[in-house]
Amino acid sequence: MYHRILLAVDGSDTSQRALSHAIDLAKSQDASLLASYVVEYPSAVYSSAYFEIEPFREAVIADGRHALANAQFSMNEAGVKGQTRLIDPGLLSGGVADEIGKIADETKADVVVMGTHGRRGFRRLMMGSVAETFVRQSRCPVILVPHHEQAGFGATP
Repeated sequence: MYHRILLAVDGSDTSQRALSHAIDLAKSQDASLLASYVVEYPSAVYSSAYFEIEPFREAVIADGRHALANAQFSMNEAGVKGQTRLIDPGLLSGGVADEIGKIADETKADVVVMGTHGRRGFRRLMMGSVAETFVRQSRCPVILVPHHEQAGFGATP
């Protein structure tokens, strides 16, 4: 059913759970996996003339490379064929969800796997949700992996 799986990673524990799920799915479908990391620029970059972007950009890219190296190692260990890709859309990008959509379209992904951090209330309102935004605009199936394992359906309480 799935031949090309796109995985969005961000280096978080939730992203690691999504990676594990994507690897299991790729193994079960004999599919290839593309783990992608999109460099995200905070709103402070846009609103402050005093914010020096280059040190921040270098740090975020280093984090992205680390997350992708971890993903590649995990794919190799599991015997899953796959690649990684770091995307730095620059300051004027439409956002992480838009960039993931572009990658999904470009690679003709059959499914996208991503973690959801489970923010609620004010935190969600202020920080937004890449997963929610992406699901609303996606043209392919999306598998969301929750931040915490849910009780029921085989999960241990």
